[in-house]
Amino acid sequence: MNLKYEDLPDGWVVCFLNQCPRKETCLRYKGGMLLPDNIHECSSVTPIVLKLKSCPCFQEIETIRVALGFKNIFREVKARHAPRMRAQMTQYLHGNGTYYRYYRGEKALSPKQQIWIKELFRTYGYTQDIEFDDYKDTYRFFDD
Repeated sequence: MNLKYEDLPDGWVVCFLNQCPRKETCLRYKGGMLLPDNIHECSSVTPIVLKLKSCPCFQEIETIRVALGFKNIFREVKARHAPRMRAQMTQYLHGNGTYYRYYRGEKALSPKQQIWIKELFRTYGYTQDIEFDDYKDTYRFFDD
């Protein structure tokens, strides 16, 4: 998988510390090396971290499988369960606006969020495997 500048989350802190011993395995450093020539300022790790035992900003290069969209997961849900389940998902996903961005696949569901949704369905007795609309591999920019 090739990381592109466009893949970096907005405002994500990058690193330019060439002397860091962990730079080859750090996603922040890799992100810093991708900044295009027209970017003149950004949030970055400061050199003070080189004096610490370990960098508190270090982000291991790791890929995860995210889910995109869930338009079909309520298809087999009973009418009496659907409103309550949607309300719980809406609350978990931080409101109607973000719920619908996840619903349409505009925002990716992390592995942790996928597990939570599958557990919600199990608590209502739906034991069939929940499949989201699509999946893709991406870099882990944040801890779940």
